[in-house]
Amino acid sequence: MVQVPVPTQFDFLPPPARIGNFVYQIRISCFLYLKPTVLFRKNQRKTDNCGKPTTYCLPSLCNPMFAGVVMTKGDIFIVDDNPNNLHLLSGILQEKGFNVRLANSGKRALAAVKASPPELVMLDITMPEIDGYEVCRRLKEDPQTSAVPIIFISALDDSSDKVRAFQVGGADYVTKPFQAEEVIARIEHQLKISRLQQALEQEKAELVKKNEELLQAQRRTNLVFSALSDALPGTVLDDKYRLDHKIGAGGFGAVFQGTQLSLGRPVAVKVFRPSKGNDTQEELERFRLEGISACRLNHPNAVAILDSGISSSGIAYLVMELLHGKTLQAELTNLRWLPLKRTVLIIQQVCSALAEAHQAGIIHRDIKPENIFLHQSNQGEVVKVVDFGIAKLLGEEVSEDLAQITARDNIVGTPAYMAPERVGNLPYDGKTDVYSVAVMTFQMLAGKPPFPLGPGGVVGLMLAHLNQPPPPIRTVNPTLPESVETVLLQGMEKKPALRPSADGFATLLTQAAEPFYDLNTPNQSPRFNVVLKSPDDSSQLPTRNTRIIPTGSFPDQDSDG
Repeated sequence: MVQVPVPTQFDFLPPPARIGNFVYQIRISCFLYLKPTVLFRKNQRKTDNCGKPTTYCLPSLCNPMFAGVVMTKGDIFIVDDNPNNLHLLSGILQEKGFNVRLANSGKRALAAVKASPPELVMLDITMPEIDGYEVCRRLKEDPQTSAVPIIFISALDDSSDKVRAFQVGGADYVTKPFQAEEVIARIEHQLKISRLQQALEQEKAELVKKNEELLQAQRRTNLVFSALSDALPGTVLDDKYRLDHKIGAGGFGAVFQGTQLSLGRPVAVKVFRPSKGNDTQEELERFRLEGISACRLNHPNAVAILDSGISSSGIAYLVMELLHGKTLQAELTNLRWLPLKRTVLIIQQVCSALAEAHQAGIIHRDIKPENIFLHQSNQGEVVKVVDFGIAKLLGEEVSEDLAQITARDNIVGTPAYMAPERVGNLPYDGKTDVYSVAVMTFQMLAGKPPFPLGPGGVVGLMLAHLNQPPPPIRTVNPTLPESVETVLLQGMEKKPALRPSADGFATLLTQAAEPFYDLNTPNQSPRFNVVLKSPDDSSQLPTRNTRIIPTGSFPDQDSDG
């Protein structure tokens, strides 16, 4: 046997290998000396004779006669100052087809892993200079290596050692002496999780890129339409409606205050932006016919659609009654949340309009505070559901790339209020509106929706509606009766069959609130005394009509109904 000295930086040395009747052994016992010796080709770097980049390579593994013999299941890096453990673990893993790299100190491991991150690290705890805990901490702090799963290997079997290992970022823990089956099972499990996570991250990155490209294109379209809408005042549509001045803009177009020339009556005219739903002759005709059907809805709490059409110049428009007041969104922006009594009175009117719409086969599909208008009429405040039938008029213009993105970005539906069946692209009926109403009611009473937009973005928000149970509202607003919480949870059931109808939801909410308010009497206080109470204050106990609320548990606002 000829022993050839190699450099001391042996972090990338392959493990022992047995191929056919040829045995190549790394003399592990020499690791402890300054100049270890191995049966190995000296200073082989950059590429082997298979053309693969490498640092050191056993000659047999690169010989063409052995091509295809060794199948790599994963790249594993083992860090242990005990040569016997290195030899044992590397032998177990290579026998199962893993590619293995070795280091006998934390310092060498950090340099090698950063230079070429493996799929998984097996890390000893007790080592000189830098222990395993510190190595793990540094790897997790480095963005380049933070996602690499780390399995600790140690003779320390105390629970505190295991807890500390997990606290610094370890994914698993294997105690010595090793059991081959356990080691392989734990490694394969962590590799599976890591690869799935990487696939999800890649898919998410691709989705974000596609969405950003689509949104950029949409923004360019909006700029063009905005310039066009600014030039429209003074335009007369079909010799019937004059556009006087723009009063607002939304995802689907711009709204103008106009005049019906034949009657001199002020009206609101919504002009739709050019889009897939109204840019071909066939779709323009479909828009016209569906606009006619939308006019069939006649309800005091639904904005009245007076006319619709396509002008001779190709502008698609809807003519509606002119409203005065503000949206529910503007009210919530100002007040953050509403008292129970006012919330119930608003929801009653919203559900009344929806119930009639559902009977007529019309589903709103975008119920949210922006689409609820608090109209100030001569008889007082009247709640109006606006944009009725808009989604139906424009059709389901949702492609695979744009499916279910927010109406704010010009697609039908807003994720914060979207029912699970719509997120999952399943059949739906009027109960999809009921889910949105329940979500909106939650926001009105709690000051925020049940599933706010978080780090997961729009995709994470939609997945929350699809999979996560809504939080009980009394954890946010403890002043509410438990019966109201029950109704809201019923309205936000994941399965549509378990939700009430629109009028059923209004009835249940009214019944839940009636013991606390006479909903027919204006400006009435709740039928219990609210006592703000600090946690350590036991001076006052609740009576039958007294509710004790911890101070700081909810924003200060008078519950004057």
